[in-house]
Amino acid sequence: MSSSTVTLPSLADVGALALDVDGTLAGADHAVSPRTAAAVARVRDAGVPVLLVTGRSRANTLALAGSIGLDLPVVCCNGAVVVDPRTDEDLRVETLAPEEVRTMAELADELGLTCTWWTSRDIFISEPGFGRDLLMALNEQDVRVADLRDTDPRSIVKIMVVGRGDRLDEVAPTVSRVPRIARAMDEFFELSPERGAKWEGLSFVLDRLGVTADRTLGFGDGGNDVPWLSRIGYGFAMGNARPEVKAVTLASIGHHAEDGLAAFLEHALDHLGLGAPRTGDLA
Repeated sequence: MSSSTVTLPSLADVGALALDVDGTLAGADHAVSPRTAAAVARVRDAGVPVLLVTGRSRANTLALAGSIGLDLPVVCCNGAVVVDPRTDEDLRVETLAPEEVRTMAELADELGLTCTWWTSRDIFISEPGFGRDLLMALNEQDVRVADLRDTDPRSIVKIMVVGRGDRLDEVAPTVSRVPRIARAMDEFFELSPERGAKWEGLSFVLDRLGVTADRTLGFGDGGNDVPWLSRIGYGFAMGNARPEVKAVTLASIGHHAEDGLAAFLEHALDHLGLGAPRTGDLA
């Protein structure tokens, strides 16, 4: 749908705002700009619950929530872990089946890709280099080089194969045969527990808040955002989103590197307020 013809919700119709982080809330430098942080704070102050729904680690997501003044439960590790920032309590943790961990490890070996696996609190990777550097930049925490055989597979909340975007494009037909696997970012194919993807984590938090999915406004950019964006009432893709995200959302807004989310939220706050929905330019 064209961004110039889509009907926008008013804040009166929105029960919660759900935000992916990398490629959405965060800019090209993986940080949240002052403009975007201010726009999110205005939505929060208008009485709309703001929820983070991200693949980032537990520690990083909690730190990010605190830095922009959010204290509602956060959905992290791609939905496998839900944490209450106020108490540091894990409200929900889902883990992969051991055979799924094995399948992903064998896939990484077959394709010559790096494997990274996460527990609820730690990140591990099979070798140093590009993948480890990227994960450390995204999550701002140590990523330990380890042997997967030394980790209890029953503790793993997500597992990914890592590579440069052009290499993952090449192997996509092979990788996509794994059930539930998603292209989280250009550099990652990611597998989450059957009941531990972003939609399940978000649904858990919405139920706690008493907010229905049809009254949820959300933004994302990666393949792992498709299931939840397609289930909520107002799902939008970033301008930089992958094609599969744009295919299931109402419209595309601006690019994350150009504060596209902030521009949308400012428009909603300044022109939609608590009145009736109207048509507007989303870019």
